[in-house]
Amino acid sequence: MISLPAIAQAESSFQTPTGNIHCYIADQNIRCDIIKITAKIPPKPSNCELDWGHAFILDARGRGYRGCYGDTTVNPQNPVLQYGKTLRYEGFTCTSRRTGLTCVNRDQRGWELSRERQRFF
Repeated sequence: MISLPAIAQAESSFQTPTGNIHCYIADQNIRCDIIKITAKIPPKPSNCELDWGHAFILDARGRGYRGCYGDTTVNPQNPVLQYGKTLRYEGFTCTSRRTGLTCVNRDQRGWELSRERQRFF
């Protein structure tokens, strides 16, 4: 794996080369937002009064989950994590591939995110 300290030190955010996935790492978690999703989005939870379906959160430990949100991590100025590159920051490891973005935490739990598929493991 390749470490990209220039990105990690300059910012705690990044985007994939297509600009469809933007992520922000802070406060012991990583949040990634997908702009366009073609997969079916699960029903909105009754306790979510904000937006639903496009935000994904992974804490330092445990499984990732979809988040209820009222803001966004999308910023066209976010540095690009090029295909085939890996970013390690604050205990998280994210790898960008043409097939999507894979991120894991200290427990090796995480997700694979793409326009077509969002899978937690």
